Amino acid sequence: MAAEIRTTSVHILGHEYKIRSSEDGDFVREVALYVDDLMHQISARMTTGTTSQIAVLAALNLAEELFRARRGSGNGAPSTETDSRLRALEGRVDEIIGGLSADSSDGRVAKRARSR
Repeated sequence: MAAEIRTTSVHILGHEYKIRSSEDGDFVREVALYVDDLMHQISARMTTGTTSQIAVLAALNLAEELFRARRGSGNGAPSTETDSRLRALEGRVDEIIGGLSADSSDGRVAKRARSR
């Protein structure tokens, strides 16, 4: 039986995305929040930057985490559960990068004050 595909609305860097996934909605939102927080941290350290630049830097940070996790497992590969979650995260990042490349008219991202 094929996994049920659900749509979950998430917000990343001030934009709403409808993510289609067989993953639980809470998991999708957790991943999106993680990416959103990371992108806001990167944006806060940049004086100017396009959403594409922020997304690429976030992807590099996530790839570094993946590589470190693989090294830490001892056999060069993450566990099955970790691998599954990382693949889901990789898919979300790809979707986000695709959506961010055309999301602003001047290609700039305004800094947002963090209220957390």
